[in-house]
Amino acid sequence: MSLSALQTEPERGEMPGPEVELLPFEQLYLHIPFCRHKCGYCDFNAYAGMDHLASEYVDALLLELSQARARYRFSSLRSLYLGGGTPSLLEPELIRRLLQGVRDLFTLDADAEVTLEANPSSTDEPRLDAWLGSGVNRLSFGVQSFDPKALGVLERRSDGRSARRAFTAARAAGFQNLSIDLIYAVPGQGEASLERTIDAALALGPDHISAYALTFEPGTLLHRRLTKGEMREVQDDRQWELMDLLVRRLKAGGFERYEVSSFARSGFQSRHNQGYWECRGTYGAGAGAHSYAGDGELAWRWWNLRPPRQYMASARDPRAGGEALGARLAAAERVMLGLRHTAGVILEAGFEPQLAQLQAQGLIRKRGSRWTPTRRGLDLHNQIALAVL
Repeated sequence: MSLSALQTEPERGEMPGPEVELLPFEQLYLHIPFCRHKCGYCDFNAYAGMDHLASEYVDALLLELSQARARYRFSSLRSLYLGGGTPSLLEPELIRRLLQGVRDLFTLDADAEVTLEANPSSTDEPRLDAWLGSGVNRLSFGVQSFDPKALGVLERRSDGRSARRAFTAARAAGFQNLSIDLIYAVPGQGEASLERTIDAALALGPDHISAYALTFEPGTLLHRRLTKGEMREVQDDRQWELMDLLVRRLKAGGFERYEVSSFARSGFQSRHNQGYWECRGTYGAGAGAHSYAGDGELAWRWWNLRPPRQYMASARDPRAGGEALGARLAAAERVMLGLRHTAGVILEAGFEPQLAQLQAQGLIRKRGSRWTPTRRGLDLHNQIALAVL
């Protein structure tokens, strides 16, 4: 069934007006679009050589947030996430000003998760002290690999040495919740290379690891190299073998795979990302940021202008477009995203045939009142998404 066939009122392409009583936002995402160098695989809304706009950009973020606070309802925030781009490029005083502005506008839960994405090469002791003093309690390091050849393919300018230095400094500064991002199935990567990266990551003692198979997104340097025949994508069977190696080695290292691409020690699952999979209301501020909110049955998604200068000029209302999800599609998204993580979902009315089919294929199982993915279902989540949507 097509997505258009699932649409009911309101029509696709709308954004919620003032007459719509949305449920309160529970999470906040702040997009920082600046990078020193844009890596070859990256298709995020990120820009190199524009960080001279950082102070003006923080002003625009706080202006957007103040307008959003007047326009929408917000509960006490369970999570705050600074993503990018490279948020760690911001000078410490800008991080302080931004996070103080957020606290002036919103209430945060006493145990709110406050995450900042950091590049090892732009992590130092003054920044770490400023982040910790500003309320950041979780860092997500973009390491990607400890193999110099894989890092070269990915166009990464940081290396294993800088990753170890930044991670060790973060622990010494007092951070007790540290995550590492890894990329596997890089062209030319074999099992030995991946094993070295896994061993190096585990040796640091992180609390959380996110691991993604490399994808060649249109518009990226790696995609252009792929289409020119300068490199070859790792085939599906080989990708699965590498993923299986990763899953087994991380499990042996004490990590639970709690979502398709996410592994954590007990108690360190990403609260913010779990909010996405549970379809919690999330307000996204910044250039190209996305927001999601529902009213209990229907849902809306909208996004901001992408170019930073355009965003800053329109920060009072930077929305560029949106879509309204009818009741059926909103429910389908809840089922599909809920089956990305091991907590699963409670049955949504109308999806009994799809879930029965997925159970027969060994992709999901019934546990009490909830449907949860099997190991096979986590590995082949695309099949779950296709069946549900």
